Amino acid sequence: MSEEKDKQATQRLEELIRTASDHILSKEEKVGYLMNPKLKDKLYGKFPKCFISLKKMGRDTSAYLLPLCNRAGLIDPEVIKISYAAVGKLLSDPSGMYDINDLQTILGRLDKMKATYDKAIPKPPQQAGRKAVVTRMFKNIKNHLKNINLKDNS
Repeated sequence: MSEEKDKQATQRLEELIRTASDHILSKEEKVGYLMNPKLKDKLYGKFPKCFISLKKMGRDTSAYLLPLCNRAGLIDPEVIKISYAAVGKLLSDPSGMYDINDLQTILGRLDKMKATYDKAIPKPPQQAGRKAVVTRMFKNIKNHLKNINLKDNS
């Protein structure tokens, strides 16, 4: 049970950090590291889960890295959109340097991630429950005051 609470707390913390970094970092700071190959390689060593590698076909088997995170190592919807556009361009590339099946698989993964991370960050159930109780109390008070006013007027 405590593992589940820890997991929920960690997930909530990651969501809050993502929201804060969205407010603090500009778009150039989020994706500017993509232009610097040294920094990209350093981040790939530090955060390997933040990249999807796409292998070329043929003799040259070097990997093409598709980023998912900003330079702080947090999954970022803006960076996912950039990777999505890059895969779309690679799909329409007539040279056939990359396997179409791999590209479509990665496109599906990016679609799923894009749908997940584009949504607004949900409030935890406890907070939503408290808000519902407070809202109901205010409505009850409002209705009670209306009834008192109706009795006074008649």
